[in-house]
Amino acid sequence: MEDRMSVMSLLSATSCADLKEMWQSVDFDRLGVTLDDGSNPASASGSLLFSGIAFSYALQACPAPAATHHIFCNADLTDIQSAVHIDLGPAVASGRIVPAIVQAMLELGDVLGRNLGIKAVFWSPADVVSGYDYYAEAVAQYAEGAAFPALLCVGFDMSTIAIVQTTGLAWLCDQELTFAYPQLPAHEAMRYVVRLVHDLATQGPYDRALELPGLHADEVVVVTPSPDQGTVNARLVVGKEAINSTR
Repeated sequence: MEDRMSVMSLLSATSCADLKEMWQSVDFDRLGVTLDDGSNPASASGSLLFSGIAFSYALQACPAPAATHHIFCNADLTDIQSAVHIDLGPAVASGRIVPAIVQAMLELGDVLGRNLGIKAVFWSPADVVSGYDYYAEAVAQYAEGAAFPALLCVGFDMSTIAIVQTTGLAWLCDQELTFAYPQLPAHEAMRYVVRLVHDLATQGPYDRALELPGLHADEVVVVTPSPDQGTVNARLVVGKEAINSTR
């Protein structure tokens, strides 16, 4: 399994030989992980079950990927020597659009990362690398009912004035989001974007034009999907225009 083909890579500063040794000493039963299809701790690749879902894994010597987005990552990525690559198993290959399966995959990354001394986590669909401590905290909060951990799994391009464009969101819901916010500073706009990403990642793509409530009484967010293009455009409408839009 090549690292660029893997959905999630748990990045380690230890050699691959040391990582394999650590892998063999993991108490998988205690973690709720079952090695599957004849896999055993001595094998560098195979299949495992977690939360009733099959995932494939592979341990590999590799440098850190050249990620586009770095999220709360204090680790020196030049120290990365190896990784555990995780993918959806063949039986659930289409499970990327099933929120419970994605959540299990994220939680598996946390469980394995905690027991293997992982330094950072790379999420390839969005080209995002996050520090393990932040990753673990965000996943734990999501498991307890918080918003979808957008920063771990989605890239945000703000290079165009008053526009946020996602990358990697389509892996979760078959739609990328473009959000226009001419009235707001960028940090405020991200509050709306994170909410839209949560809805898309946990409820699925928008199939029709909608007017959603904004964060304030005089706002609406107008959502216009283009399913054939795999995109959805959203724009914030404020004041009289919003009032007229809702009539």
